[in-house]
Amino acid sequence: MSVNMSGLIPLIMLNPGEEGEVVYIHGGWGILRRLAELGIYPGARVRMENKSWGPVVLWVSGVRIAIGRGMASRIYVRPLGPRRTL
Repeated sequence: MSVNMSGLIPLIMLNPGEEGEVVYIHGGWGILRRLAELGIYPGARVRMENKSWGPVVLWVSGVRIAIGRGMASRIYVRPLGPRRTL
């Protein structure tokens, strides 16, 4: 599958409060299945809540979930709305 990576960033790069649309997940079937079980798949919208310490906390389909930082770095999103710098 060919994915245009232009404008995409790893999920871990979203700032708290920012939203993105999942476009690509870099990984095998195991990580793809696990993330799909959590509602994270291409086309899903996510909102970053917290990434300051420990797991990354985000909102997906109205549900608050936490995933590891390594897993979050394999998820590529297209930011929705203007990017802020902290």
